[in-house]
Amino acid sequence: MIKYDELKKQISKKAFKPVYILMGEEPYFIDRISECFENEVIEEENRTFNQIMLYGQDTTGTEVVASAKQYPFGSDRLLVIVKEAKSLKEFDAVLNYIKNPTPSTILVICYKYGTIPAKTLKGIDTANFEVFSSTPVKTWDLGKWVLGLATEFQYKIDLNTANLIAEHIGNDLSTIYNEFVKMRLVLPPGSVITMDVVQQHIGINKEYNIFELQEALGTRNVAKAYQITLNFTQHLKENPNVKTISALYRFFEKHLRYHLSPTKDDEAKKEIFQTESIFYANKLAGYAMNYPLPKVINVMSVLREYDLKSKGLDSNAEEGELLKEMIMKILA
Repeated sequence: MIKYDELKKQISKKAFKPVYILMGEEPYFIDRISECFENEVIEEENRTFNQIMLYGQDTTGTEVVASAKQYPFGSDRLLVIVKEAKSLKEFDAVLNYIKNPTPSTILVICYKYGTIPAKTLKGIDTANFEVFSSTPVKTWDLGKWVLGLATEFQYKIDLNTANLIAEHIGNDLSTIYNEFVKMRLVLPPGSVITMDVVQQHIGINKEYNIFELQEALGTRNVAKAYQITLNFTQHLKENPNVKTISALYRFFEKHLRYHLSPTKDDEAKKEIFQTESIFYANKLAGYAMNYPLPKVINVMSVLREYDLKSKGLDSNAEEGELLKEMIMKILA
């Protein structure tokens, strides 16, 4: 099974195998790899006759194989990309093709939101195909992923700003990527993505955001927490309760892990708070001391209660009022 960066390098070096299976639950990486194939395999002037795009809902495995068995016209290679391949009927025909593929064809199978069992491919010569499994980025790794994406766009960004983008948008990699695409229209390579840039181009308020709310709660700064909460109630489209509660639950879950951990040395703290910065880990450990274990358990119960209420269960209250109630209960 090949990794994302390795596959991108393989494409850029034009060291192709006859068949590529891109599968898994995270659509972002599959889309990016598919774009690499579309843009880098066939020269632009030869794509009309040598680049074929098929969709699983509109074709069959037999038709895919028929396309793949064609020979290139005026080019060394023929590229066939099958999107939505999970919907493809007669998939066995494609599996049979992989056993004896056409050397001049590169067949790319985009199998989003599903997997092809390894036993299905067992016995087929691995020189014939490559498999890429696209898995979601873990929530606690999103900030680091944003750092890497910024580097890919030739931007500079610090981890706090990257974490804020990750918390604000959530685990929607395509949306985060599109925000960077939009920034590329106004920011030249080498630019620093500051909080002001994020506020201007992504719409995250540098004073009223989930990180500032977490800090206000962590330090038990009632006035600041309520001020941020009021701002959230006025901008519920950008800060829906479900997203806010989810972020706060992860925040206090780390407090719980800290209290329950038998060791609290620097390495343990970095692991518990999912950070490589001991400064940040110590900061969060300080927050945890403001919430003894019984209080943390109570807070997490409050968050679960208001998560259900915000989804319309056992409550007819407005979303903004629920948020204010919840924050006051956390700080009680």
